[in-house]
Amino acid sequence: MASPKARFRKSAGFTLIELLVVIAIIAILIGLLLPAVQKVREAAARTKCSNNLKQIGLALHMYQDSNGKLPAGWVTNNKSGVVAPSPGWSWQYLILPMIEQGPLYTQIAADVATPAGCAAGCTATGPQPTPLAGAFYLSQVPIYSCPSDRGDVINSNYNGYTKTNYVCNRWVLGPDSGNNPAALAVQTITDGSSNTIIVGEREMTFNVAGSSLIRHNNSSCSFEGRAGRGLNPRPATGTVYNTGSEQRLAYSSNHTGGVNFVFGDGSVRFLSNSVDADPQDAYTNFPTLDSNYVNFTLQKLQLPNDGLPVTLPN
Repeated sequence: MASPKARFRKSAGFTLIELLVVIAIIAILIGLLLPAVQKVREAAARTKCSNNLKQIGLALHMYQDSNGKLPAGWVTNNKSGVVAPSPGWSWQYLILPMIEQGPLYTQIAADVATPAGCAAGCTATGPQPTPLAGAFYLSQVPIYSCPSDRGDVINSNYNGYTKTNYVCNRWVLGPDSGNNPAALAVQTITDGSSNTIIVGEREMTFNVAGSSLIRHNNSSCSFEGRAGRGLNPRPATGTVYNTGSEQRLAYSSNHTGGVNFVFGDGSVRFLSNSVDADPQDAYTNFPTLDSNYVNFTLQKLQLPNDGLPVTLPN
């Protein structure tokens, strides 16, 4: 029979050293787990972004099937008294019916059939600095946003219009350097549709993203991207680019190591930050075939009819 003293003896608890060891082990495990969780989360975001671009690529082809050519980079109606954004509607508005956004397209009811293009007076006569009346102008179209970018819906770089993370290649959709209509059809891309960018990313964490549905008069970067000196330029620590920065036209993303693009054949490719680009090319340049831009992969992917072979990076 146990003695009363043994019966009432309390069991020993953790010592301070044991408790500290347990805490240290838990901290190490959390430290190992967090990067893995972040990698999984970013992989999922990159896949969702790729799916967005896949849908955009399909919509561009559907638009061509109905209209005989790809959508214009942007159009304006130039009609006094007509409600229009500043200065026109972008390619993103034109493909709304092809991405299951027909009701939004109908609700906005923009006049995009009247204009021949942008050449004659590209300064619109409608309301200039603020969003047009009606909440639907501020509607966020889900596939126009990359989940890796910060969660802003409104883009303050363009007077409060909705943000988009996808901008087009103006050399394919137009307008040209004189703002004349220049949209191509896929079959007129002589370099091959699989070797030509149509749409790529731009984020708003470090850069200015784009303006959903419209080409804003603050800058053409609201609807288009350019090759420049390469992908993902970054500003000085603690600063961000704005619509006055040269780098505003760059393609950029918050994905690790590169940027997603949709090509003319509808395929989506992830191009690495290391893809070679002309180190002398300003992002604001409008490349031409007689320049040395065509010696670099990123520039050749931007130009649809340079006639030069290109080897896409794996």
